[in-house]
Amino acid sequence: MQSVNKTEFLMFIFICSLFVLFIEIMFFHSGLIFSVLIAGAFMYIGRKKMRRKLGRILFWIGVIGLVLNIFNTVAFKFLIIALFLYFLLRFIQSRKHPVEFRPTDEFTQQPNQSLVQVRPVLTNKLLGSQRTEDSVYEWDDINIQSVWGDIVVDLSNTVLPKGDAVIFIRQVFGNIKVLIPYETEVSVNHSKLAGNVTVFGHQRGFSFNENLSIKTEGFDQSAHRVKIVTTVVIGDLEVQRI
Repeated sequence: MQSVNKTEFLMFIFICSLFVLFIEIMFFHSGLIFSVLIAGAFMYIGRKKMRRKLGRILFWIGVIGLVLNIFNTVAFKFLIIALFLYFLLRFIQSRKHPVEFRPTDEFTQQPNQSLVQVRPVLTNKLLGSQRTEDSVYEWDDINIQSVWGDIVVDLSNTVLPKGDAVIFIRQVFGNIKVLIPYETEVSVNHSKLAGNVTVFGHQRGFSFNENLSIKTEGFDQSAHRVKIVTTVVIGDLEVQRI
């Protein structure tokens, strides 16, 4: 089974699961959407008041409710069975036709071409908050994803390169804050399901299912500029000067 076919087959499984979920919601379990929205509301309210005990209770009630709703769907059961059969088939094939591994370097070098691995500023993290270093650090474009937690990117402790510095963050639950030095031009492309957006003191109130694209006046002419691309399911985005 070639790698391309493996990827296509996994995509086929997920598409079939989404189709089963659609049929289930439309004809058999129409209250699922309402239950998920209620769980999402509990999570959002609890996330906003996480410092208080009541907020933490509401948040975890929402998480448990969401997980139980997902586990009880026929689509989820179909997905688990399909993935189990898929990996079982791969295991059987690997026993019949073992893959031969040969020692190689971390990167295989080609003639006249070398690769250098760069330490990322931030890394993917399923749970928990993270921020850039409080001391001076070397800049590299940020491209991360997270399930839950707050993310803070402080650009005052690094030297931005000439051209575009890119910040690309995908977040499920949690807030994102980006601190930008003065005289640095910025563009923001933000997609959210629910949350607030504040850019340099200009607040766009709480809204649902919105895509926002804005930039500072001198962005197109600037030699040093920052591109911020963020996607959040539930959470706030704040971009401010420092």
